[in-house]
Amino acid sequence: MIHFNPETSTFNLHLKHSYYAFQIDSAGRVVHLGWGPRPETATETERIRGSIRYQTYPPHLSFITQHRPDEILAFGDVTTYQETLKVAFPTAGSPLARGESPHLPVRDLRLRYDQHEIVVSGSPGLSPAHGLPTGRMSERETLRVHLIDPVQPFKVILNYRLTPEHDILERWIELKNEGDHTVTVDTCYFASIHVPPGTIQLTTLSGSWAAEFTPTRQDLNQGIFILESRSVQTGHQANPFFMLNTPDRATEEGGTVYFGQLAYSGSWRITFEQITTRQIRVHAGYNPFDFKINLAPGDTHITPALICGVCQDGWGGASRRMHDFLLERVLPAPRGSQPWRPVLYNSWEDTYFDLDYDHQVTLARRAAAIGVELFCLDDGWFGDRRSDRAGLGDWYASPAIFPKGLRPLVDEVHQLGMKFGLWVEPEMVNRDSNLYRMHPDWVLHFPGRERSEARNQLILDLGRTEVVEYLQATLDSLVTENAIDFFKWDMNRNVSEPGSVAGQAIWYRHCESVYRIMDYLRRRHPNLDIQSCSGGGGRVDAGILARTDQVWVSDNTDALDRIQIQEGFSLCYPARVMEAWVTHNQNRITNRVWPLALRFDVAMRGILGIGTNLAGLSDVELAECAAYIAYYKRIRHIIQSGHLYRLQNLQTFGESVIEYVMPDGREAVCSVILRDFRPGSIRPLSPLRGLNSSGEYQVFDRDFSEFARLSGFELMTLGIPSEPDQYPGYSRTWYLTQID
Repeated sequence: MIHFNPETSTFNLHLKHSYYAFQIDSAGRVVHLGWGPRPETATETERIRGSIRYQTYPPHLSFITQHRPDEILAFGDVTTYQETLKVAFPTAGSPLARGESPHLPVRDLRLRYDQHEIVVSGSPGLSPAHGLPTGRMSERETLRVHLIDPVQPFKVILNYRLTPEHDILERWIELKNEGDHTVTVDTCYFASIHVPPGTIQLTTLSGSWAAEFTPTRQDLNQGIFILESRSVQTGHQANPFFMLNTPDRATEEGGTVYFGQLAYSGSWRITFEQITTRQIRVHAGYNPFDFKINLAPGDTHITPALICGVCQDGWGGASRRMHDFLLERVLPAPRGSQPWRPVLYNSWEDTYFDLDYDHQVTLARRAAAIGVELFCLDDGWFGDRRSDRAGLGDWYASPAIFPKGLRPLVDEVHQLGMKFGLWVEPEMVNRDSNLYRMHPDWVLHFPGRERSEARNQLILDLGRTEVVEYLQATLDSLVTENAIDFFKWDMNRNVSEPGSVAGQAIWYRHCESVYRIMDYLRRRHPNLDIQSCSGGGGRVDAGILARTDQVWVSDNTDALDRIQIQEGFSLCYPARVMEAWVTHNQNRITNRVWPLALRFDVAMRGILGIGTNLAGLSDVELAECAAYIAYYKRIRHIIQSGHLYRLQNLQTFGESVIEYVMPDGREAVCSVILRDFRPGSIRPLSPLRGLNSSGEYQVFDRDFSEFARLSGFELMTLGIPSEPDQYPGYSRTWYLTQID
């Protein structure tokens, strides 16, 4: 609910358990009042009235005015600390008083309140244009606060969209050049948010290739701490997600936690700033590195959104709110008769580039026999692609491998009752390709400079309209002619020599173009599914999730490594988007050997995938895989739509215990994995959560044999009884169902 008090010029935004308040001061500036949990006894009519000035800023102390918590910190009002928005106005369009010198452009913006409106059609920049519904489509209120510069013909609109049931607030800004000359934007964060002093403990997700989503927790000092990606994808080094709390006052299931993430997959930055008064500011949006937006007369630029919220039930509560928001409001809703993500087989780790038609058919038949529902043909199927040195850009079936094209294999897969998926990397090109030979100017480069390759490939210039249109048409034909059901959309390198016809705008134009191509394909083929992959987890964020159905979390499929990667991933992202594979007995990256049970128990924590050499497995091994897949299918509705509780984490306890519970508490899945277990010790049990205390539950193992029968009270106080044969690498996935 959004309420405006005209007497005090105060805005109160009420969500289910939290509030957000700000006020228009006497000078027309929009000043933050507060954000946090609402008192449990508060009613809908109780609001911050704005009649009490909690902070004063004497006008004669210029440095003090820099501390004012403006809702948007414009360079002009703010110069000492980080600004939200910095704009340069040209000499020709700027009024000069007598005696003033034209030492311009004028890098000064003063934003003052003009008007506001409440709408139900608010939409941030780069919102999906594919037309597919999300899980929940009910209308939401958006507050739009119009601000103008008293001197320059420039308008900024602050947008606040409320999702009350999840205590989620989306923030973004609109920029409008209402003058006759081009205006340059040098800094543009989507929003700046203010959290209470002392909220300095920061949780982030960082890492690298094959080690993504590593949780890091640290305290902020006075000054600035930066998370960022300087590329055209989200990046492996950091994810645009954060949690903030007061040190020692938050746990997994208790304490006030502020959280947020960007709905954007381009070059981004989140700046955490503690100023001298100990106020905490978070600025999130476009990375100002090598950045510029030129707004021509009459132009409008709408930024993507910062998604943020606050809760009182710890890091786990923040995760569950973000999961529910993404599942209900961001991800395309499940389509067709299958509401759950299918079990996938991918042939990459079996064949690499050594492809032939007959072997793929053998793999498909074996996959179907063990219960796989989606067969994905990975890299190497196209052009002259016999290694990673050639073929990228030539998106047609290799005549040497598929002399009759892809359609015979697709038809075989469909006849086996599976969907057919295909690996593509549309943003890339090899020098050794027909596309590059025809259009060497279509890649990012600076004239006269070397074109640096990584993984033997260059990046196409998606700032070019003709490149975007070519990719749209090529991928559309590929889907249409071959009845493709699924794309594994990969992107395997960072940017060098970012020269583009779009200039410095390429950092966000590339992201905008990727979204445009995906939206186009999904409009044309509404049943097409897309998986986001970027050398593993390099493109995972709320922006790409609005166009895709799942993500590839990491190229590292080692079961032990994946436990920690997946635990970190779960801080922000739900299990229904997390593709996880069971691969070879000896892992191809780490060379470690883990039992099949452990590999399945880890992979079943998300969307189950198989990437092992099916043709090399014995009948006994295939039967074991089939049994695990059948078990997963009986419990995946809980994993993919239930509430997640991290009961024990690997980093702290040496064991990982994850629980998924249906909202009504009648069904649950509990996954237990031990990394460390000292002989002679007794592993402490993990009390479960979210069950019905008075209910009676049956606990089943993977063979669907009843292991225990316990009350919800016993399970939520004592946990599931341990088995005697526990050891490092021990794993179990328990299914719990309430007895009527």
